[in-house]
Amino acid sequence: MDPEEAWETELGIIKNFRFLTLRGSVWYYDIEDYINENGITIPPSEGTGAGTDCVSNLDQLELYGGELEASIKLGDSFRATAAYIYKRHSVEDSGYEQGWNYYLPDLLAKNKVKLRASYKVWEGGWFQLSSRYVDARESQGGQSMDPYITADVAFGQEFNYNHHKYMASIYCNNVTGTEYEEISGYETPEFVWGVQVGVKF
Repeated sequence: MDPEEAWETELGIIKNFRFLTLRGSVWYYDIEDYINENGITIPPSEGTGAGTDCVSNLDQLELYGGELEASIKLGDSFRATAAYIYKRHSVEDSGYEQGWNYYLPDLLAKNKVKLRASYKVWEGGWFQLSSRYVDARESQGGQSMDPYITADVAFGQEFNYNHHKYMASIYCNNVTGTEYEEISGYETPEFVWGVQVGVKF
């Protein structure tokens, strides 16, 4: 097993307008002897159903992509951000290509979209809505995983007491009840409710 060696290049730009901020970046990674962890490289032994964990070097792996982001601020009451992330990769064959084999970069979604908006309801009180889209991707078992969209909501209140700043919030993640898997074979909860309390000294 050889150590990884990589050249990493990133280029970005930011442009500010009166109410709008635009950000853009591109990146490229050239990795030699990439260490690919593969939990199912050896097919299950007949009658046991068990695989074998192992790692192997990939001669060369290229990762590249970009990100675009736009942020809007209207006074002190409304803020919103939208971001798009694009990822691709190319890899030289390692000699281990089989139906049960996979590359770690294959598990990354090629396209993602993130949205977030917050509105100041009153002094110290805010409402937030966020959403994300994750593109289809491969799984370690070789099956394709479906794309999904989720939405989260939250309400928070900040206040000062005895020279300290306090914050309390209530939130619900995946408020639409979307059925999806971030890891193949493990369904995420339909709804996640929670309460957060914090203090700054």
